Amino acid sequence: MHEHRNTAPLALVTGGSEGLGLAIADALAADGANLILVARNHDKLQAAAKELGRHGTTVHTVSADLSALDAPAQIAEQVGNLSDRVDTLVNNVGTAHFASLADTTIDAMNTMWHLNVQVPLLLSQQMLPALLNGHGSIINISSYWAHKMVAGRHSAAYSATRGALNSMTRALANELGPQGVRVNAIAPGAVHTPTYERSYLAPMTAEQRAVHDQQIEHSYPLGRLGTAHDIATAAAYLASAQWTTGAILAVDGGLTIR
Repeated sequence: MHEHRNTAPLALVTGGSEGLGLAIADALAADGANLILVARNHDKLQAAAKELGRHGTTVHTVSADLSALDAPAQIAEQVGNLSDRVDTLVNNVGTAHFASLADTTIDAMNTMWHLNVQVPLLLSQQMLPALLNGHGSIINISSYWAHKMVAGRHSAAYSATRGALNSMTRALANELGPQGVRVNAIAPGAVHTPTYERSYLAPMTAEQRAVHDQQIEHSYPLGRLGTAHDIATAAAYLASAQWTTGAILAVDGGLTIR
């Protein structure tokens, strides 16, 4: 990661209390970054901070619900009380609602549009002065659903938000590059996170799980689901890759090449 006057880099990670966000924060801390973790649940944040403290870097926490319209400004204000420089902003928070076109609701569309598109844009806007001071980078967590569809799973509204996030990533890379700020995204395949376990795997019967596992082996050239560590490794690379901007990095076990 970019060094400044022998001070440790500072990384802000949304959704940093579990799953992908926690793994990404862990990888950045292992590279020497101080952290600011943002999430809704105070107890999970404190547990994450304790876990990440083993790296010896400083871990700050900010309890915030990013579904609130004023959350990006409030987060930026709290971050500003800690530092005037941010080296890495990881826009990890997002949500998914899968429904057929006939069953898609305005509420679901609005929720996804806000969390998956508006929040990354607004938080990047609020953090821009600090990112400029740090000659930092933005890493948006997108999804393969922007351009890879799956038979039997209806994703029009969700896919639209991920496509928008990818386009926004490229546009911001073009806009902010001349000012020294890089903007990239990671498009993961299916990753075995606590959310994936709770919402997708846990309700399955043994037979359904067997079919699921066979589908994974067939769909992924590397033959397995991703892990949070797989995505975190990619984020650590993008945080330090000084001549990489505007990239949408597929970290998906080869899913999107089939």
